Amino acid sequence: MKKTIITALFAVFAVLTANAQHSDGEPYEICPRFPGGDKAVLEFIKRNMCYPKCVKEEGVEGRVVVSFYVETDGSLTNLSIAKSVDSRLNKEALRIIKKMPKWEPGQLGGKIVRMKYSQPIMFRCKDSTNDSIMVLSPIMHVEEKP
Repeated sequence: MKKTIITALFAVFAVLTANAQHSDGEPYEICPRFPGGDKAVLEFIKRNMCYPKCVKEEGVEGRVVVSFYVETDGSLTNLSIAKSVDSRLNKEALRIIKKMPKWEPGQLGGKIVRMKYSQPIMFRCKDSTNDSIMVLSPIMHVEEKP
């Protein structure tokens, strides 16, 4: 009797784990993540950003959004510009994203899946010295890709 109950409980737990869902029936989604989280991605971008000098001198600034897929192995593929400011800033944003290490892949319903992710990168010229600062905003778009 105990063995039957334990087996039944294990089976129920396995089904619940495999089909993890919110109470409204939607499967749980875990977004892809840069190793170390939001602070680490901010530091990575700060360390690797080279604000093009001619762009700074012209006072060009704004938010570039790079979209890409985080594959099941954490690699980043299909990079594209989802929101453009200037072709030179777009090029720099793509260069930074291409340089990133593998990410922690996303999950849907307990399974690792390929997900689309959009990473905004803010380019700003700071005061008259033209020092650049970079600001990150939260995830803009995450979707499951079959």
